[in-house]
Amino acid sequence: MDFVITFTSSHLAMSANKILSKQEYKSEVIPTPREISSECGFALLIQVENEETLNLYFKEKKIVYDKIYLKRGDFYEDCRW
Repeated sequence: MDFVITFTSSHLAMSANKILSKQEYKSEVIPTPREISSECGFALLIQVENEETLNLYFKEKKIVYDKIYLKRGDFYEDCRW
């Protein structure tokens, strides 16, 4: 599954990508999609099997983010835990 994670600053987006790149997760810094309102112009696109895994990993690594969206084609579904 593809998820898009938004942040409140580009620094947080880059830091999160650096942490994720050291793990088995495939992540990429992307421009924040227009359909998603965010304070930051950058977001992360990440592929994981399920949202619970992603949420637990972010909590464990203390990654600060704004919101997580499930990407379904051209649509983004807000994931609220």
